[in-house]
Amino acid sequence: MAMPPLASMSAQRRPTTTVYARPAPMLDINEDVPGTVEAWEAVAPIRPDTAYVRAPRFLDLAGELLTATLIIAGGVFAYGFMPVA
Repeated sequence: MAMPPLASMSAQRRPTTTVYARPAPMLDINEDVPGTVEAWEAVAPIRPDTAYVRAPRFLDLAGELLTATLIIAGGVFAYGFMPVA
């Protein structure tokens, strides 16, 4: 005994012309029209130079320097315990 299909026939076969015939969505109020923005403006990061922005960057740099120092010091320390044959 075969099971009946779960979806109706109208949902199984949908003509693609109705999907592509819909109008394009309207642009938001603050969205620029394509072609009006220069390429470098679209990808250039714009960060304000405030204390709230500088502090995380400093902490990130300090953390990376501390981590690099610990990795190098650990390697030098471990090398002292390795027998050189």
